[in-house]
Amino acid sequence: MSGMSLRALLTIAILAAGGCAGSRGYTEPHPPAGGAASGGAAEGATANIEAAGLPLQVLDARTGHQMEAAAFWTALAGARAVCVGEEHTNPHHHWVQLEVVKHLAAQPRLALGMEMFQRPFQAVLDDYAAGKVDAAALRSRSGYADRWGYDWGFYAPTIAAVVATKGALLALNAPRELTKKVVHHGLDSLTPEEKAQVPELNLKDAAHRAWFDTLMEDMGGGAAHASPPAPTTAPVASPHHSDADGSGDAAAPSMPSPDAIYTVQVIWDETMADTSAKWLAANPQGHLVILAGGGHCHDSAIVNRLKRRGVKDVVSVKTVVDDGEGALAEALVKPINDYLVVLTISKAQRDAEAKKSGE
Repeated sequence: MSGMSLRALLTIAILAAGGCAGSRGYTEPHPPAGGAASGGAAEGATANIEAAGLPLQVLDARTGHQMEAAAFWTALAGARAVCVGEEHTNPHHHWVQLEVVKHLAAQPRLALGMEMFQRPFQAVLDDYAAGKVDAAALRSRSGYADRWGYDWGFYAPTIAAVVATKGALLALNAPRELTKKVVHHGLDSLTPEEKAQVPELNLKDAAHRAWFDTLMEDMGGGAAHASPPAPTTAPVASPHHSDADGSGDAAAPSMPSPDAIYTVQVIWDETMADTSAKWLAANPQGHLVILAGGGHCHDSAIVNRLKRRGVKDVVSVKTVVDDGEGALAEALVKPINDYLVVLTISKAQRDAEAKKSGE
């Protein structure tokens, strides 16, 4: 990647760090400029994910066998933590997340942990869950439009479903100020106060590094190296963290190395696992649903990092919209999730969605 510009490298990292690249149907690596997150409606919710439901089947990802939906929901209810991955702009994926929360709503103590919010804003989520502030204040005080930026409507119904159970909302992720410093200057550049924000890191997980390197190669190999596409917005180390961007600075930062980008990826995974584990330890009867990009919700990402922290009953769910073009087969060849929720989409609906996304 030595021949690539900072922006080209980070455009690749946008996809890799968000864990959404390589999944069919994902076409928007950047949050929308200006963000529908600050929409004009009272709650700012523009996407209608409840209308995104499709016929659903469940596969045991390890064996490939189809399982009864009732058995699937029972299995999720028996887990302490359920990580439900997403492609950030795919409403069908968000519908599955909502369905998971609805089926787990009867748990005695339910929490929703979200990649979309960074740790310093936990008090804001607490106030929202307690009804002290509205959704507009939540988004404003957490910097939602700037730090995440995807349509608030993708998440509003799921958050509301948890709040309705008097459940907790958890800000899982590392602050971007920390990861921005690490991606440009390394872990050794952190002050003692900053280092205290970094949980225990496993940077030597061979399976996770192989996953990351493969994804980087898929995104940046071949023609992409020779002629990287120009991003439509200032590229950063993730589509939702805004961690690294030299634009607007008097002196643009040096190009991050793949190792630096990987370190930030691990910080995100470890921080989300650490935040989750601490809540579960404090709530022995609690059950946690984690919403995060698909690249965070798999064996060597959040799942095994939670298990390393003593949380044994952790499962991951990957949603696949079966378009008949191989996406489901790809997920079964080398499974890294526990369950595949397979949504069947008709050719007419697929064509209509493709046409709409191209407008």
